[in-house]
Amino acid sequence: MEANNRFSTFIPDRLVEAREIRGMTTTELAEEVGVSQQAISKFEKNDKSSPSFETIEKIALVLNVPVNFFYKTSVPTKEAVVFFRSKSAATVKSKKIHANKLGWIREISLYLDNLLVFPTTKIPRLIDRERFIPTEFNEIDEMAISVREMWGLGNGPISNIVLLLEKMGAVVARSPFSTYSIDACSVWHDGDRPYILLSNDKTASRSRFDIAHELGHLVLHSRLKTSEFNQKENYKRIEKEANRFASSFLLPAPSFGREIFSSTLEHLVSLKERWKVSINAIAYRAMQLEIFSEYQYIYLKNKLAQNNWLTKEPLDDELPFEEPTLLKQAFEAVVENDIKTKQDIVSELGLYREEIEAIANLEANYLLPKESGKVFAFKPKH
Repeated sequence: MEANNRFSTFIPDRLVEAREIRGMTTTELAEEVGVSQQAISKFEKNDKSSPSFETIEKIALVLNVPVNFFYKTSVPTKEAVVFFRSKSAATVKSKKIHANKLGWIREISLYLDNLLVFPTTKIPRLIDRERFIPTEFNEIDEMAISVREMWGLGNGPISNIVLLLEKMGAVVARSPFSTYSIDACSVWHDGDRPYILLSNDKTASRSRFDIAHELGHLVLHSRLKTSEFNQKENYKRIEKEANRFASSFLLPAPSFGREIFSSTLEHLVSLKERWKVSINAIAYRAMQLEIFSEYQYIYLKNKLAQNNWLTKEPLDDELPFEEPTLLKQAFEAVVENDIKTKQDIVSELGLYREEIEAIANLEANYLLPKESGKVFAFKPKH
């Protein structure tokens, strides 16, 4: 009876979540399932109309989630801004897809956090305002240096920024973003830890800038009200501030500024090898620090274009891609220490095995149970 009670109630929010994460409208889902759009809308609004089990099975098949996903209680959340590092072409649909992916990352993290001791969050919220007031760029430079000091980083290159943020309490995951005009996104609910979702189809150097950009949002903007973030006049400035923080954090003026001896592309390539940041970002940072003039920066951009380096630069195939490890290591610890079986993990999370493996950066089929073919055991020696 206990199991029946546990899964007895259909959760309308789960239907909205699964539909949005698959990028479908209510009309598209209705056509695939073979019901009316009004029926799907009623199911989602809990308008005294729950779908039959047969309909739930059809919906689960279309949305590629287990049936028990729709009976799993939603994790409570407080309002928080989801920050998107996106191009102007990014659609509302693509933003909903990735906002919901962040939600699934959070659910997996909270599940594991109940079984293991995760790193304490040490990412500072240096600006605590709910209302957006622009911050001067020189202040942002100082904040970036102060975060480095808090974490004992010095002013040299950061070897692995993904691992660094995981150690500082963030949960990081990767997902294909190429068709969505989004580079990265993040969220930080009060009383929780930060969650960051990165593209897995960018170069290592550009991806490092993306995660530093998201760190900028966490440090500078994570207390903002959604209404403040959604104001168009605020949004552009907020993005510029996060970019400035990323530049200052990855390429700190006290050290990076002393290493620029030339404006030649050969020298910038050598700086890229050392700092693991794109040539374009290095040149722009040099202009911010007034080492390069605006004319020099534009000249270099044109040279990059002439060499076809705007999208693919030298060393892009050589710099190591930084993969998240926190969730992967957590699952491995849970399984190897017999805290949970692989079957229990998949069942309790209410997601398909492949989805969990992708989010946690696990090897394919890691959560697939391996049954032994042995049907006997040796008798003990007397």
